[in-house]
Amino acid sequence: MPNSQRLDFDAIVGFVTEGARVLDLGCGDGSLLERLVREKKAQVRGVELSEDNVRACIARGLSVRHGNIEEGLADYRDGAFDFVILSQTLAYLDAPAPVVKEMLRVGSAAVISFDNAGHWRCRCRALRGGGIGHTLVSGAPRERAITIPQFDDFTREIGAHIRQAVHLTGRRPIARFRRLRATAAVYVISK
Repeated sequence: MPNSQRLDFDAIVGFVTEGARVLDLGCGDGSLLERLVREKKAQVRGVELSEDNVRACIARGLSVRHGNIEEGLADYRDGAFDFVILSQTLAYLDAPAPVVKEMLRVGSAAVISFDNAGHWRCRCRALRGGGIGHTLVSGAPRERAITIPQFDDFTREIGAHIRQAVHLTGRRPIARFRRLRATAAVYVISK
């Protein structure tokens, strides 16, 4: 799905306040950062592993650093940002807890989005033997399946607090049966 149609972007933009200082980890081609500049007048920075995506960000006029977020955020001082974003990247981290703790060190709040592996279609696929996530021959990167209850437990385990959450099915937020019906979730957490 092209970044311009990412289901979580509207929710993330809605959480970020006007003029906020934002760091986006795993910022991709910069589509979200560009929206935050345009719609929220945010002061943005990004960190991205893919050199092609870093070049795409620079072509958009964005300040993005090439780097691996799992190596830490030592370049940034405590409280340097109002929001640190990790959109659709948590599932690909080898050690998510240290990354999220670093996010909470350098930012007042962390905004994290992920696909809900507990969605009813994912459950049915797994029950039929189709597994969860990509096939073994897809060539796609390794991905951790994350459910909403798992993420809720994760925040408690790292000593963080959930400030806000939106559970999405398509582009619509839902409240009822979120564990089964939500295809994606967007959380704002803090210390």
